[in-house]
Amino acid sequence: MDEMKERFKDAFGSFFISVTLINIAMLILGLLFEPESKFGYEVFLYPLIYGLIGMIPGLFLETNRELSVRQVLIRKTVELLLLIVLLLAFMFGGRTMDRETVTVAAGVAFSIIVIYVMVHVIEWMLDVRTAESMTEGLVKFQQRAEQMRIRKLKPDETE
Repeated sequence: MDEMKERFKDAFGSFFISVTLINIAMLILGLLFEPESKFGYEVFLYPLIYGLIGMIPGLFLETNRELSVRQVLIRKTVELLLLIVLLLAFMFGGRTMDRETVTVAAGVAFSIIVIYVMVHVIEWMLDVRTAESMTEGLVKFQQRAEQMRIRKLKPDETE
């Protein structure tokens, strides 16, 4: 059960990073492709939906076993391709594919790749910081344990 909790914790961490980056991408793509468009408040729902869709491949392609670097790269590539297909199908499904739609879809696909890479880089940086903190705590614990061991080995000077 702890494993499932950890998986969802990681997924929701990725979700919030993704939603933030999706908002930035939507702003940039909107300014590039449709700067005159104005939207209602419902537009704030889309990054949340896209973030939830973005969680799907990671939840289903996760494994507990240790993977080689090659296997991880293949898995992440498949996850990215699946993510692109899911999001493009959600965004552009049912539309006629004219030149403008293809151009916007290419921009969206590129932004998905950038966001995917950035999410993993940010997660890696946070993991490094956590690992450094844990290592520092372990070193301090070992130093205290060593000091206590030395004190126990010293002959008592009061006797």
